[in-house]
Amino acid sequence: MKSRLAAALCAALLATPAAADWADAVNAYNAGDYATAAKEFRPFAENGQAQAQYILGWIYQNGEGVPQDYAESAKWYELAAKADNVDAQYALGSYYMAGAGVARDDAKAAEWFRKAAERGKAGAQYLLGYLLSRGEGVTRDDKEGAAWYRRAADQGYAEAQYAVGLALGTGIGVDRDEPQSNAWLRKAAEQGHVDASYLLGWNYAQGVGTLPDYTEAAKWYRQAAQSGNVEAQYQLATLLRDGRGVAKDEDAADALFRKAAEAGQASIPAAIDEYLKAGKFDRAVGLAEAWLAKRPDDVQLLTLLGVTAANEARTDPARFGPPAKNYGDRAIALIEGGKRPEGMSDVDWNEYEHKWLPQLHLRLGAMAQKAGRTEEARTRLEKMTRIAPKDPYGWYLLGQTHFTEYERINAQSKGLEGSAKSEAVSKAFGQLDKVIEFYARAVGLTDGREDLADLRAPLMKDLRGIYEFRTGSRAGFDEMLAKYRVN
Repeated sequence: MKSRLAAALCAALLATPAAADWADAVNAYNAGDYATAAKEFRPFAENGQAQAQYILGWIYQNGEGVPQDYAESAKWYELAAKADNVDAQYALGSYYMAGAGVARDDAKAAEWFRKAAERGKAGAQYLLGYLLSRGEGVTRDDKEGAAWYRRAADQGYAEAQYAVGLALGTGIGVDRDEPQSNAWLRKAAEQGHVDASYLLGWNYAQGVGTLPDYTEAAKWYRQAAQSGNVEAQYQLATLLRDGRGVAKDEDAADALFRKAAEAGQASIPAAIDEYLKAGKFDRAVGLAEAWLAKRPDDVQLLTLLGVTAANEARTDPARFGPPAKNYGDRAIALIEGGKRPEGMSDVDWNEYEHKWLPQLHLRLGAMAQKAGRTEEARTRLEKMTRIAPKDPYGWYLLGQTHFTEYERINAQSKGLEGSAKSEAVSKAFGQLDKVIEFYARAVGLTDGREDLADLRAPLMKDLRGIYEFRTGSRAGFDEMLAKYRVN
């Protein structure tokens, strides 16, 4: 921007009769004495010198030597614009478009942009194309908008080159031409345009308008990622993770994923899921923590982590038990608290709740049972059977918790005598009665279910043995089962 003003100063110096006084103003500005420069330029501006009016507008816009004042800046820009100063016309159009120093008015912005655009001002050509392509302040005209984009792009204006690339890629306002789209995106990307770099990387990765080329994709993703483009950070991370187009580097991928997670990149849960599927639980958790730091109510991610960890805890409870309980309980609290995710319909939320709440209780209950936390296991499994009374696994595991209690009380009774022993044995058999009831409920729910045959066969065997031990015979067994059979 300084170079733009420097050019204006040189041009005005040649055209100003009072060259010595003008030189004093220019020298003061270049020396950083902006207060003196503003004072020296003002007489020229007040006498109608358009270039001085533009420069004074610039000084007030940037608060150089004077208090920043957009309204005062707009006043001087308007005087210069009306005197046909093209830079002022562009600046005034930008003010109307942004509502800076003047009330926002896209129609006036388009009017001033058009004046400057017709005289070749690239920035004005781009912004006029922008308004036309969106119908802001003017009647929407994609074809004319694309034409102005192209005129600015031909002058090397990066934003316009990107816009031309988009237009050619989508066929909006021009005939669709994906190879040419990439050519214009490259022009913009080579000037450091971040979004053009990202889109060019995407096109190379997906083979849009070109043969797929992950090396080129990584190159342009990296350029955009280094400038903070979150989508590029995510896409480059996937290439680094998988070793596509670049040397495989999971640590670098993880670092980029985390940056994207901190910025809220929407695909991060998918990356976490990929880590889980690959058995890389620690990387999944590290990335999840970065995501959950900003989105602690992501019940779907918490459920995924809780269920996955609980499943893994069956073989490695020391490692996976704590995270299973942490994530699972957080998910349960959100579901029970009715924390429906934004964008999820009531119908989908109801379905989600009825599917995953009992499953979380079931898995955490089973985990607690295996760890010897019988009371916790019973509490969780009782909740599970209340929520999903037709799931046989809940009744089966609940029966197991009572069998564990039976064994504990029975073992204690062996060291007792008299009434204490009788009371303990009675309590033990009370637990056994519950085992029989809950196993029978589970068996009844498996009746006629081929998909549950692996559960039904051993469960039936255990139930029959416990029943005969408790009652001393097989009498009444079939009648007892019939009570719990689901028709």
